[in-house]
Amino acid sequence: MPNEISEQDEVFCRLDGPLGRLTLNRPGALHSLNFNMCKLMIDALMAWREDDTVKAIWIDHQPETRGFCAGGDIRMLSESGKSDGVEACAFFRLEYQLNHFLQTYPKPVIAVMDGVTMGGGVGISVHGAFRIATENTVFAMPETGIALMPDVGGGWFLPRLDGELGAWLAMTGNRLKAADSFAAGIATHYVTTDRVDAARAHIAEGLSAGKSPADLLDEKHQDPGAPVQLDNETRA
Repeated sequence: MPNEISEQDEVFCRLDGPLGRLTLNRPGALHSLNFNMCKLMIDALMAWREDDTVKAIWIDHQPETRGFCAGGDIRMLSESGKSDGVEACAFFRLEYQLNHFLQTYPKPVIAVMDGVTMGGGVGISVHGAFRIATENTVFAMPETGIALMPDVGGGWFLPRLDGELGAWLAMTGNRLKAADSFAAGIATHYVTTDRVDAARAHIAEGLSAGKSPADLLDEKHQDPGAPVQLDNETRA
């Protein structure tokens, strides 16, 4: 897997020490996924799966841009749906393959949900072993609002949340911020944005020394605060 990247690439795929790093780079669309982005990620993941020097995968978005990933390319899906639907079907097929690949990947996957993380963005984060929330995290599965079902594996991970939380998120499309995402188990760790780079460097160094990614993340975990939204909904 070459380390050379171009500013035109919609996903930067490169090695960062023992980390295979995937950085979303489509800021004009809040890093919404398209066919090309899914293919780039799958190709990189396939190469890194066979590379013994790669110990874990790190998924993030280009710094100083809004949102982790707002979902799929709604404009493309709409335009394709008005014609023959071929492009939309090809995208969904590949996107779901990517979701499954991340869920079954043999190496730890760490996703940084820094900003809007909805729909397709959930699909490339929640299936990883570790999900880092930041103060900017906004999680949602809003598909029912546009007459779709909660896809990208929603039928698997939503029922596994506590109580009826998964059904509530699926039916309402309500948004959760960082503390609530952590309390719900959607995020496994919380790190403020200004410390994410240091956390990544710490993890890379520790993995090179043979340490566990879980232990390394625990060392950088911060207190996300109380889950205000879920507490209010429980009382309602």
